[in-house]
Amino acid sequence: MKNIIHIIAVLAVSLSLTGCKDEFFTIEGSLNDGGTQNIRALYVTDYESLQSDWVTMTDGHFELKGINYDWTVVYLINNKKDIIARAAIKNGDKIKIDGSMNDPFHITITGNDANEEWNRFMNENAELYSSPDKTRLNHAIEKYVDTYPDRISSTLLLLNDYANLGNTTDVDSLFKRLSIDARPAGLVNNYFALSQQLDREKSSKNIPSVMLYNSEDTITTIIMARHKTTLMYFWEKSDTARNATVKRLKQLYRNYEKEGRLQVVDIMMSPDSAGWKNILAGDSSRWKHYWAPGGTLNRNLLNMNIGKTPYYIVTTSVGKQLYRGASLDDAIKATDSHMQSK
Repeated sequence: MKNIIHIIAVLAVSLSLTGCKDEFFTIEGSLNDGGTQNIRALYVTDYESLQSDWVTMTDGHFELKGINYDWTVVYLINNKKDIIARAAIKNGDKIKIDGSMNDPFHITITGNDANEEWNRFMNENAELYSSPDKTRLNHAIEKYVDTYPDRISSTLLLLNDYANLGNTTDVDSLFKRLSIDARPAGLVNNYFALSQQLDREKSSKNIPSVMLYNSEDTITTIIMARHKTTLMYFWEKSDTARNATVKRLKQLYRNYEKEGRLQVVDIMMSPDSAGWKNILAGDSSRWKHYWAPGGTLNRNLLNMNIGKTPYYIVTTSVGKQLYRGASLDDAIKATDSHMQSK
């Protein structure tokens, strides 16, 4: 009888310890160029609650313990609000991150199959991640999804790395190829909650000026201070709605052109500038035109977190952001509202 009681007690302790372990996750990091600084971890604890934890990194080493109730991606962010690493996690996971903050595509992340598969894909395709033209990366992700429709890493790649996420038809088609187990509802919901939060945080930063190439092939600065309102229109040569967008922006521009207090600028994000000036000549717009070599990876745009094109940012004369997002209606509304204010 004593032996049975002893066995039951041992089992109870074992189950208790297992339960405790599964109540949280752990991330241990070692970044050889991280130094000593505070970094922030942003993730979702359930379908609605965003968690933001400050973690002290000492000589490149840090540890984070957190709780979540479904799969989530933990974003590690420096004090400039730039993402330095990311990891897919669920309760009970113990994740290790090793590498360099200055070489994010070769960081090593271990701790669960989904994370290791996602990380391995990124390491093996580092060149594609670094390229401003995301066509080859998109094709590699599409091939991966077709090859591994039963892996959560396929969902992670689609949500976090697929550069054509704004194309609903393409993305729906790819998601339908995935098995149900490979796309947990929590992971999908958590991604959109996190991306919206990251976008809101970027919108809190002023944009006083931006240096880019203009249509005269010289590097110049877009200065907000000279105008009451600036509407920045980001586009690519493949955007099929450009003609309709330009038509509406022309009307907006004409409404305030005589006052000279509204600045409309369009910024072409395609890595190849061939044919760019022909497009501008065809739409006969009179505002200023710019080109961002490297697209979203252009060093002057990296911290602006530009989403999929077309994309709009509306600012005041001091660079305060009034609107940022993919809605032309909302961009025009924000512009009209500020232009008509005292």
